[in-house]
Amino acid sequence: MTDALLRTRPDSGGRVSVVLADTILSDCAPLVVEVDRRVSHAWATPVVSGDADLLTIEGALDGLADGASVHAAWSARRVADQPVWECAMVLRNDGEHPVTITRMDPLVLDAGSAWRTHSYRSAWGDEFRPIAGHAGHHLVLESRAGRSSHGMIPWLGLERGGTGTGPGAGEPPAAITIAPAYSGNWHIHAMAGGFVSAGISPWQFAVELAPGESVTAPSVVLTVATDLDAAAVALQRAVAADWLPRTEFTDSVPVEWNHWWPYEDQEVDEGVIAENARVAADLGIEIATVDAGWFGTADPTSVWSEQRGDWSSVNTARFPSGLAALGQSIRDAGVLPGMWIEAEAVGSHSLLRAAKPEAMAHTVEGRRPDPSYRVQTESLDDDDPTFLGYVCMGSPAGREHVLESMSTLITTTGARWIKLDFNIDPDAGCTRTDHGHGAGDGLLRHYEGLYSVLDEVRARHPEIMLESCSSGGLRIDLGLARHVHGFFLSDPDFTEHHLEVLWGVRNLLPPIGILHWSWSQWRGDFEPSYLDWATLTPDEFDTTLRAAMLHRFGVSLRLPELRPELLERLRVHVDLFQRELAPLVRDGVLQPLTPTPERGGFGERAPIMQLSHPDGRVIVGAFVLPGGARPSVAHVRGLDPDATYTVSNLATGDAWNSSGAELLDIGLALLGDDAITSWLLKVSPAL
Repeated sequence: MTDALLRTRPDSGGRVSVVLADTILSDCAPLVVEVDRRVSHAWATPVVSGDADLLTIEGALDGLADGASVHAAWSARRVADQPVWECAMVLRNDGEHPVTITRMDPLVLDAGSAWRTHSYRSAWGDEFRPIAGHAGHHLVLESRAGRSSHGMIPWLGLERGGTGTGPGAGEPPAAITIAPAYSGNWHIHAMAGGFVSAGISPWQFAVELAPGESVTAPSVVLTVATDLDAAAVALQRAVAADWLPRTEFTDSVPVEWNHWWPYEDQEVDEGVIAENARVAADLGIEIATVDAGWFGTADPTSVWSEQRGDWSSVNTARFPSGLAALGQSIRDAGVLPGMWIEAEAVGSHSLLRAAKPEAMAHTVEGRRPDPSYRVQTESLDDDDPTFLGYVCMGSPAGREHVLESMSTLITTTGARWIKLDFNIDPDAGCTRTDHGHGAGDGLLRHYEGLYSVLDEVRARHPEIMLESCSSGGLRIDLGLARHVHGFFLSDPDFTEHHLEVLWGVRNLLPPIGILHWSWSQWRGDFEPSYLDWATLTPDEFDTTLRAAMLHRFGVSLRLPELRPELLERLRVHVDLFQRELAPLVRDGVLQPLTPTPERGGFGERAPIMQLSHPDGRVIVGAFVLPGGARPSVAHVRGLDPDATYTVSNLATGDAWNSSGAELLDIGLALLGDDAITSWLLKVSPAL
């Protein structure tokens, strides 16, 4: 474990020091709160308690207007004995009059300017685009789309040390990462000179507290290590051990087939699902998921997005036998059923709008969306600019609708896998004041409601795997990670894009929390996802599969129409994943051995990643992307130079022994003819 800690003293005035190897990286009061437009950075008389594993500071905030009294209870909890802390805060109005909170940041650092900064932009099909800078300039990261990963990824990395002349060079090596644990609008302000604050975005946010009322701020996760790779490993371990919900079934890491990209909602019916499920069972795939297209009116040409919300209606033109029979047909084929639902969403033509008006989210003033992102909400209503396209889960009616819709779908179909989608940009959220929240805290209350409903769904149905999707990867954050079993990374899944996203997301999530399919057979016309399946070679197909096997594994292919030689390669790789990779996905961490690849032919063109298990086993995935030169070796990390290892080529079965010192010094050879574009190599302690 990294020699890092958070500490304070009773006489410090509430200041908290972030320490790494006896070097103080930051020393300041850990919060910023705005009450009735007065900003407070500290307590009047703080009461400090706890230790490095759970540090607490509380007391009345200093600097407020006369007559205002707000009690702030701040805490930093070490997660899973890693150098990872969850910084949390609860505010309570102890005064005699209502107060309005417009900012509540539970993490503040004063780290100085000697840092390099790393962050990511994010949009549909463009998740985790890296940005590099330095702490000598202002850097503002935030989401205003109403979902956490649309615009920016909720993560900031600060790093210093190393050789050269850039910012932080020559300083003692250190890294800090900051991750707001919230699925709505968040912010990280990193001001020139190193003053950093993070929490829920203050943009369009306000919560009114009557005397005695409290509000809990979304927490922020702080990680401290010697470098950003070490910080990523520590956070992965913490999230896997003490953050993600896990069950025996989800830990079995089942392989999934999903119907969406080859069929969408236009070519799917119960026959298509049954036929694919039979082939999936023969291949050893364990889950067959029915994506969008099963609900709504009995019309084979209906558009899925327009009727979202009408989950009690079944499109009997496509599924004439109904949902119960659909689930049974999948089980009869020899696999377990999965179902897609966008439970929060409401389409413009949905009957739910008239049936449950009290649950609808509206921006009462009809405010235009913020221009910082491109609105991607499916099926808005041009005639009603106040309609936001979702049920507000700050309302009791909204929570009941989502809970019962999900629960009924699970019980009717016997689903063991739920893909929860969210193709909505709520912007600042619902501004109605007649169903459970105020005009300025609708988005916060929506996500509090969502989290509670997802917890109840898992309590009612502990047998399910709950996967979060949001136009692909536009709601990936540590807030939602406490309530689902895994995240879908992105709608596009072509290999170059997939690997860029994987290089980024490992800064937040362990492999057990990640799902992305191999390169799918796209029915649509998204040009980067085009692949000539008629001429695709087995080696090229192998590469698409292997790139998606360092985490939860799934495919979206026309299985009955796949060429026999490709079908056989898929069978081999499903078996390989279940035997060799699944145990490391369940318990391991991801560590890149090269810089990140980037879409469009940029970045590293021969990327290599290792999947490491605590018992010393390592699986190395190496890939050659278009324009890339074949690598000759991979330099594996974390080996014992005094140990002997068995190296196995998982494609050929060839195995040989090598010393740890040799592997560290010379590297792991990537053998085979020039046509090979991917390798999966296992390195394990020799018996």
